[in-house]
Amino acid sequence: MVVSIIIPAYNSEKFIRRCLDSVVNQIYKNIEIIVVDDASTDNTEKIIKEYAEKDNRIRPFYSSENKGVSFSRNIGLKASTGEYIMFVDSDDELTKDAVRRMVDIANKYNSDYVDSYQIIKYTKNNKEYMFTEFKLPKKHLVLGSVKDNPKIINMYMYIKGKLIKKDLINDLLFNESLKIYEDLVFEQMIKSKVRNYVMINKPIYIYYEREDSLVNSLGKKHECYLQASKLVKEIYKDYDINIKNIVESMLFQNGILTLFTKVIKNNDTLDNNFILSKNYIRELIDLFPNYNENKNINIFIKKFVIKISDDEKLKKYIRKFSKKNYINLYFKYLSVKNKYSIKNPLD
Repeated sequence: MVVSIIIPAYNSEKFIRRCLDSVVNQIYKNIEIIVVDDASTDNTEKIIKEYAEKDNRIRPFYSSENKGVSFSRNIGLKASTGEYIMFVDSDDELTKDAVRRMVDIANKYNSDYVDSYQIIKYTKNNKEYMFTEFKLPKKHLVLGSVKDNPKIINMYMYIKGKLIKKDLINDLLFNESLKIYEDLVFEQMIKSKVRNYVMINKPIYIYYEREDSLVNSLGKKHECYLQASKLVKEIYKDYDINIKNIVESMLFQNGILTLFTKVIKNNDTLDNNFILSKNYIRELIDLFPNYNENKNINIFIKKFVIKISDDEKLKKYIRKFSKKNYINLYFKYLSVKNKYSIKNPLD
């Protein structure tokens, strides 16, 4: 079984060697490595060429102009020849046994979508922390389709570090009009079609938390979340009311969290942030007008939305939330709660 590993890269000279080393040194050797350089202005292209000359499994592609991660991933999808696809970001890495574990599970359970938990590496004050975002289950979770187990919808909403059967993806591509949250839409398109989803209980993907990464950059660009939510809502429009409620609760609750952890941190005046936040909330409620009747949405979220309908209270929360880095606080909490150490890859 050939696995196509797709790596989009842009100005990645500081960490792409670490990523490529982790991929070329996989225990499972039957892989093709598609690296797409999105018109980098540093030494990324040079490093990719260096690795491609040493390993004929590496298939490099070079864009003449910067078009974004969705464009790069789509180049990789169109070029891939493997039976399964895996996405890896150029600033992350795989454990040495990653592909082998995923392929074993795909074969054992005849799975078309094998998911995995991430190991997060986070550095603060020159000290490195390693932990998982969620508590790991004792056994692999064999969950079938979304209709069999709607909780699949909420499970690990990233596209990287998953083994996905090529015929499940078929001709689906990333939405290139989305500069962020493109993976939310693509991942839900795949999940809506999955026949046998399996979540393995061993984390195999190492995610390096960087404050300058695109997903952690703050401000107005996170309004894209609303556009992505519309597209995800459309994916599930023909599903039953139970599944639609689960989808809408996931999108609505994450929308409120995105507002106060990212959108309002806009380095702007209070008045401008107030207008931005007010418009964002209005659009989110217009997208989910029945949120108050959805029993899947946390009661505290509902009460909070009512509170911030008052302009003065909204301004008060903007003052409070815009000064705190909740991403850092969240990772500090996880570094204590879910510590992790990488064990023998041959276990």
